[in-house]
Amino acid sequence: MRGYSTQIKGAKAYGSEINISRKHAVEVCTAIRGKRLEKAKQFLQDVTEKKQFVELHKHKKQVPHRTGGTPGRYPVKAAKEILKVLENAENNAENKDMEGDLIVKHAAAHYGRTYQRRAPKGKWKTSNIETTNIEIILTEA
Repeated sequence: MRGYSTQIKGAKAYGSEINISRKHAVEVCTAIRGKRLEKAKQFLQDVTEKKQFVELHKHKKQVPHRTGGTPGRYPVKAAKEILKVLENAENNAENKDMEGDLIVKHAAAHYGRTYQRRAPKGKWKTSNIETTNIEIILTEA
């Protein structure tokens, strides 16, 4: 899982076991991959404010088309958490004295740990909580 990230030189940030949808996280990471840092941050802020949608490529069954003719959604929770990891990577780049324009070289979402929780109000039913790991690498342009 972490093999690819060790080959790239740059500022790295890793968010482990975040309680967000992995499907939404995959689509958001695909949307910000290859963008400049400022544009990626602005895009994620626009998604959280529902000004801009995330274009769906992989998980798009029965999703309505947005303006522009492509299927899309507004994954607010995933965008907020990925924005936190992106800002952490930016702080790591400042620590490494990386200057100039930064580009999101690698952004990926992986399966996290799955754990059980009991249903509320004393019910015996259990449900599985699936978590997501986010990996972001910034490099200089």
